[in-house]
Amino acid sequence: MSRFDQLQHKLLGIAFIIGPLLLVMGAAAFVLGIGLSSHGVSSWVEGVLMMLAFLLFVPVYLHLAALMGERAPVFGLICTITGLGIGLGMVPSSVRIIQAGLDQNGVDVALFSLQPPGQMVLVLWMGLGLLTTLLLGIGFLIKGGLPRWTVVLLILAPIIFIMGQGGDESIAWWQVNIMYPLGCVLYFAALAPIGWRMLAGNASNRSAETVMAG
Repeated sequence: MSRFDQLQHKLLGIAFIIGPLLLVMGAAAFVLGIGLSSHGVSSWVEGVLMMLAFLLFVPVYLHLAALMGERAPVFGLICTITGLGIGLGMVPSSVRIIQAGLDQNGVDVALFSLQPPGQMVLVLWMGLGLLTTLLLGIGFLIKGGLPRWTVVLLILAPIIFIMGQGGDESIAWWQVNIMYPLGCVLYFAALAPIGWRMLAGNASNRSAETVMAG
């Protein structure tokens, strides 16, 4: 393995840690009321951190899908396609930032309540992206390759995270203040240890499978 490949492997390990950590920080900013919008359903600080998190999630998901592909090629390919959808999480993240801009200019429009044309296509693929770790978790549960506790967290994280999402004032308090941050913490608990193993492992003589499985 070349020096570049080793450094890229280390960067990927960092993404496994920093990506979900940013997601946790974004949820914390919202719960703590930092940068809240006028409608109180989002935070521009949350939006910035969430956007960066989902950007880093793309290579993370693709790496996990590649690992799955070593055991189940077709299923790994499916997870690769659905996993790309996690990048579309940057769309609702940007809405949070734009909402803050509208608030600053006195424009009273709740962007999350709008239904722009073409939105459903993005929402569907983004939803598949969020559910990719659930699919991967089931796959690793059957085929092996990751610790059982990691697999359980990969399955639970997207379910809890999605339960904590909403777009208007009608969403229950416990959803956004408990389920949302809990889902983010589960992502961190599942992915960060994998990143630590990748940083600690010798990428020049250890396979991706060995590093991931610890």
